[in-house]
Amino acid sequence: MKMKKKSWTLLAVAIFATLLLSGCWLFGITLVLNYDIENEIASTDTHFNSVLVDLTQEQDWKDNQDKLDEIYILYFYGWIQNYESTPATGQLYVYKDTTLQTIAEVESLATLVLDGLVIPADSTVEVPLTAMKLEPIRDLIMKGKFALYAIATDVPFHIRVYDATVVVVFAVETIF
Repeated sequence: MKMKKKSWTLLAVAIFATLLLSGCWLFGITLVLNYDIENEIASTDTHFNSVLVDLTQEQDWKDNQDKLDEIYILYFYGWIQNYESTPATGQLYVYKDTTLQTIAEVESLATLVLDGLVIPADSTVEVPLTAMKLEPIRDLIMKGKFALYAIATDVPFHIRVYDATVVVVFAVETIF
C-alpha cells in the first residue's frame, strides 16, 4: 500500500514540476455575454417574425470561440406587450434559423425554452432576467447562432417582444 501511495505522490509532483517548468497552466475562465436584440418580435396567431441571435459577431465570443468549453446558462430579459383584450401566456422557442413559417412549425420543430410568461390584457410586462431551458439546445448555442421565436398559447394572440437581451454565461479554457 505504501508503494502505491508513494507512486501517486511522485507522479503528482512530477506533473506539477513539468507544468511549473514549462510555464503552462490550464485554467477555465467564465465569461458573461450580453446580446442586445435590436429587432422586436411581433407575433399573432396568424403571422409572426423571429430574430437571429448571432453571438459570433460579439468580441468576447470571437476572442474565445476556439477555446469554448461549456455553456453554463442562458437568460432572457425584455418587455412583452399584449395588444389583445384577453390575457396571453407567452412562450419563447429556439431554432437553428429563421425559416419557420407557421405556428405549427414552431411548436413542432423548434425547442420550447421559456414558458408561462403571463401578460395581462392590454398590458406590457417586464420579463426579469429569467433562465431558459438549456439542455435541449446546448449544442446549438455552442455554435453561436440561433433564432428566437415568441408566440402565445392563447388564441387569438397579438404580442410584441422588444428591448430584449439574451445573456450567455460560458466557460473557456485558457492555457498560461
